[in-house]
Amino acid sequence: MKHLHYFIALAMGATMLGSCSNDNIVDAPAEPNVIGFKAMANKTSRAEVTTANIDRFRVFGCVSDAATGANHTTIFENTTVELKDGKWSYQPTQYWAPDKDYFFVALSSNVKNPAWTFKAPDTHDNALDVNAFKGYGTVTMDILDQQGNGDRDLVYATATRRTDETISDATVVSLTFKHLLSRVAVQFTNGITSSAYSLVISNVSINGLYLKGSLELGVENMVWTTEGEAETEITTVVPDNNKLTAELPSTKSDPSFIIPAIQQLSITFDVQVKLNGVNYSKRTLTGTVPSQAFEIGHSYLFTATITTDNISDEGAKPIEFDVTKVEGWGTDTPGSVEF
Repeated sequence: MKHLHYFIALAMGATMLGSCSNDNIVDAPAEPNVIGFKAMANKTSRAEVTTANIDRFRVFGCVSDAATGANHTTIFENTTVELKDGKWSYQPTQYWAPDKDYFFVALSSNVKNPAWTFKAPDTHDNALDVNAFKGYGTVTMDILDQQGNGDRDLVYATATRRTDETISDATVVSLTFKHLLSRVAVQFTNGITSSAYSLVISNVSINGLYLKGSLELGVENMVWTTEGEAETEITTVVPDNNKLTAELPSTKSDPSFIIPAIQQLSITFDVQVKLNGVNYSKRTLTGTVPSQAFEIGHSYLFTATITTDNISDEGAKPIEFDVTKVEGWGTDTPGSVEF
């Protein structure tokens, strides 16, 4: 395919699920010593995890003596925290204790049964520091769902707390989540200037991805370790109103979430071409995205521009005209004017 272009549309850091003026913030629990959590929630689209739609997460946590760092104990182990009736809740309830250091790791996804696992360390060494804690443990992820879609987002958050002898800091644990995967999407652009043509895109797939990976949390530079070969294919969809015309020249696929790693991708899709409303051609086009390192928490947009070179095997054949000559009048026919 001659016109598959690649560029990074949003080379930004991880989207933070921070506070917003329209968010519902859960207040501290009525019981002052209850360990409670705070997050933001409005139930909307589950396309990806955002401040507006996060409604559950799993928490892992441990506690140790503040003075010595000894006596580490796990108090949260894959505990589900859910938004119910406007309040984040979990079972069984845990309570703050005096003169302790607390360490929390939370993970969430946009699907209820995500294909990720988390393994906390068997022991928590005494080097854990409430002022420098960035997480612990290893998360393992499978990007495919049962339909072959790469629509599983994954976010994580960490938090710490040190209590004094009167537990005066027994407030809700506020969590700010960061994305752990890379987000990709495909934008299809109509590069045919004639208004007589319209294009319909379907059957979009991205190939050349790693299916599985693992990531150690809390290290200085977190890098995913991949499994197997980079040959996984994921399917994605474009909106129903994906008819491209000169007036509506582009459409974008739903986002997919992939293991951050060095990968060279190919993108395949079908394009139905119509000329003045009549079927002109239907083609399957494939293009290559140059090999590059996809990074944690970054978003990428691949742009495929479809032109007249793509809509038939050797390009569109325009109907052309030429003037050979203009015939003369020939010999004048004589006549006279009568009065």
